[in-house]
Amino acid sequence: MSTEDSLAQIPIFHSLPHEDIVDLARLWTPRLLKKKETLFRKGDLGSSMFVIEEGTIEITVPHERQQGDFRVSVLNTGDFLGELSLVDGMPRTANAIAMCDCRLLEMHRDDFRKFITNRPVVALSMISEIGKRLHATNDLVTSLVSKNVNVEMEERLSFGDKLADRVADLVGSWKFIIWFVVFLVAWIAINVVELIIAPFDQYPFVFLNLVLAVVASLQAPLIMMSQNRAQIKDRLRAELDYKVNVKSELMLQELHAKIDEIRSAELQLMQETLDRELSHIRRYVQSKETNGLSSESLPTHP
Repeated sequence: MSTEDSLAQIPIFHSLPHEDIVDLARLWTPRLLKKKETLFRKGDLGSSMFVIEEGTIEITVPHERQQGDFRVSVLNTGDFLGELSLVDGMPRTANAIAMCDCRLLEMHRDDFRKFITNRPVVALSMISEIGKRLHATNDLVTSLVSKNVNVEMEERLSFGDKLADRVADLVGSWKFIIWFVVFLVAWIAINVVELIIAPFDQYPFVFLNLVLAVVASLQAPLIMMSQNRAQIKDRLRAELDYKVNVKSELMLQELHAKIDEIRSAELQLMQETLDRELSHIRRYVQSKETNGLSSESLPTHP
């Protein structure tokens, strides 16, 4: 795939005319990464954007209280990263490590700023795409990840699924066992003891065996269907738990970062206050010393 084709697939560039794509492709320089080599780390000053021509990049964030990093996503061929660095130049918010030998394209922020100086369409396209991402991120943060698994499964069930669940619940209850035993006893009694009507299924109860076989053949797939949905419910519950854990961990990391910022600001304010107080004390002492020397130097008259 050519550089122009790779750039045309990036959302912030796909609406550009072909001429601008060709000019933009000239700003990119190739870069090679070895397996396990770090592209950038969280906190590094962002000054360039990357497009993966070949390979896989792992995006991680460091744990606040544990050793190691937490994987956020995995980017493959055709994906891009670091696009916000072209706009704000702020420090990186995650780590990027090559999972295999990779070939990338890199564009520096200064070159891109020169490129968009005479192309406001590019800037508008980037603003639009970044706005969409911010909306998606805001929806993810403000939405409730915790959901009721039973409600989620109930919305997906069809009439046949609900019928199978009801049959499975009925078959697995004492109510079914009691009524089924009563039915068998009544069937046998009617066909053994001739009272009002003649027996319709004499011993060895061939018709009863047929009925039981039909009931068993129908129960088995219905119960299996219910068990399969139980497994699906367990997987859905595990997925929701994973999302809750991820969101909780990210929010805790953000909270720790905000607390660290507040502490740093408080320490900075305390340091500035101490510096001002010390400066006032030094000036006061110097003024006292100056006044004392001046009074001693004055001549005395008898």
